[in-house]
Amino acid sequence: MADPLNADHLAAQEGGYEPQRQSNWELELALPGADRETIKLSVVSSSLPPESSDEVELPYGNERRYVAGKTTFDSLPLVVNDFVDQETRAAILRWRRKVYNPATGAVGFAKDYKVDATITLWGPDGTMERECKVQGCWPQAVVPGTLDHGAGDPVQIEVTIRYDKADWLI
Repeated sequence: MADPLNADHLAAQEGGYEPQRQSNWELELALPGADRETIKLSVVSSSLPPESSDEVELPYGNERRYVAGKTTFDSLPLVVNDFVDQETRAAILRWRRKVYNPATGAVGFAKDYKVDATITLWGPDGTMERECKVQGCWPQAVVPGTLDHGAGDPVQIEVTIRYDKADWLI
C-alpha cells in the first residue's frame, strides 16, 4: 500500500513539495509604438489566465453526451503601481488611446493595439519555473486610480486586459 499523502511529504527532502509562491512572478509586454519597447509593469495583483470550453450536447437515445465546444479565455484584471518618475500611467493611456481615442471618437486597428505578453513564474531561488504566452492582449478598460487626501498609499491603476488565448509553455 502506498504511503498516504500527509504533512510528512512537505518536509525538506529530496523530491519534496515546493509550493509556487503567489509573489514570484512578472508580466512583460511590448506596448505598441514605433519601437515596440518591452516593459515590465509593477503589477500589484492579477490572476493567471483562466480558460474554459463550452459544452456541445449530443442527444443519444434517452441520454445526453457532451463534448468540448469553443474555448473561451476570460479577461485578466491587473492592478499596477503608478510611479511619478516613470511613465507608467502615460504608457498605459497611450496604449488605450490606440484602442479608442475620445478626442476623435475613432476606434483603432487591431494590428496597432494588440500585443503579446509573457507571464513568468519564478522559483524561490530565482529560476524560471513556468511561462505563459498570452496572445492578442489589449486594454479593454483602464481606471487611472483613486485619490484620497487622507491616505498615504500609492496610486494604483486598474487595467482589464482582454486577450485572444494563452498557452503555458512550461
